[in-house]
Amino acid sequence: MEDTLAVAAVVAERDDLRSYLTRRTGTAPEAGSATALGVLRSLVGPRQRAAAKVLGTRALAGRSTRRLRELHVSGTPLRLNLGSGTYNAAGWVNVDLWGLHALWGVHPDVVWDLRRPLPLPARSVDAVFLEHVLEHLPAEVGLAAMDQAFRLLRPGGVVRVSVPDFGRWAVDYAARRSGTGSSPDLIDLERPGRPTDLLALAEVVYDHGHVSVWDTETMVALLRAAGFVEVAGSAYGQGRVTPSPDAPHRAAESLYVEGVRPA
Repeated sequence: MEDTLAVAAVVAERDDLRSYLTRRTGTAPEAGSATALGVLRSLVGPRQRAAAKVLGTRALAGRSTRRLRELHVSGTPLRLNLGSGTYNAAGWVNVDLWGLHALWGVHPDVVWDLRRPLPLPARSVDAVFLEHVLEHLPAEVGLAAMDQAFRLLRPGGVVRVSVPDFGRWAVDYAARRSGTGSSPDLIDLERPGRPTDLLALAEVVYDHGHVSVWDTETMVALLRAAGFVEVAGSAYGQGRVTPSPDAPHRAAESLYVEGVRPA
């Protein structure tokens, strides 16, 4: 009887892993997949989509430059949400590549490739926000992004950065392996049902085009390296600027760090 149960458990584990890996190689349904744009998106590979985003962004560069200049001369405090993706922060100028944002019902206020300097004067921006952007960049490119934020911000201006809190994920993973963890933890809440804890952790590292991982200590060091002062961790929905740009659906797994441009 025990042998039968053991074999059944091995078969279930094998089938669970096979199902998980097979599901990840398929094309999972995405927002707007039933629309014509959604169908078109599902037929085009990620490299082709990325190339189309860059081409579309370049085509709109002139219009975007004029829009940014209009915002600058308007006298309204400029708060930039860079790499806004599918979430537009209220009260902020949301900047991202051209793309099929309409599938998620959003459009960036300004279309721009953040690998190029924004056409704004130095010290002309009150606040800069990057949410779940830096994990898509190698760390050295992340530093370059912080350098650009530093250039744009006026003295006393604030940069706020949010990324997946890999430190918390790693702590929860280690606690689960050692049997010292408590449930529910971050893996239970955010990535339940994975065949193994390591596969859940690996999703944080590799999924969605991620190429770097961060904890609060490392993010604080990055902002300090770019020249920011008064650098410290923050909490969801709190900080030096209002309205808060933080996306509610990212709160559970995110860390938040702010820094100030010195005089």
